[in-house]
Amino acid sequence: MTERKTPAAKAAAAPAETIGRFYELQKEVSAPQPYVLTSTISIGPLTRRQFVAMERAVGDEAEQERILFGENYDAIIELFADQPYEVWREFTVEINRHLFGLSVEEAPGKSEESSSS
Repeated sequence: MTERKTPAAKAAAAPAETIGRFYELQKEVSAPQPYVLTSTISIGPLTRRQFVAMERAVGDEAEQERILFGENYDAIIELFADQPYEVWREFTVEINRHLFGLSVEEAPGKSEESSSS
């Protein structure tokens, strides 16, 4: 009996294409390099899946951070836990500028409400 694969599974199993516009876009677009926080923690670049999830999490800043930091979320939160708030604030400004070219207030998924606080 032949195993049926979903389109996503087929795409993941297929060798990387080296022709077509999708391939060209990957070569042409300059995504930011990962943001290196420590020797063991780096963040990004942001995927489309993360971007969409962040937009859906509008108003839930903790969930947006969890999406953005991914598997490093707990380590990042712990790293900054006992640091002055200003250090955390500068980090968030810097990471948003690095990944989005924007300030925290301009980052995707930020509501008008969270921008005014």
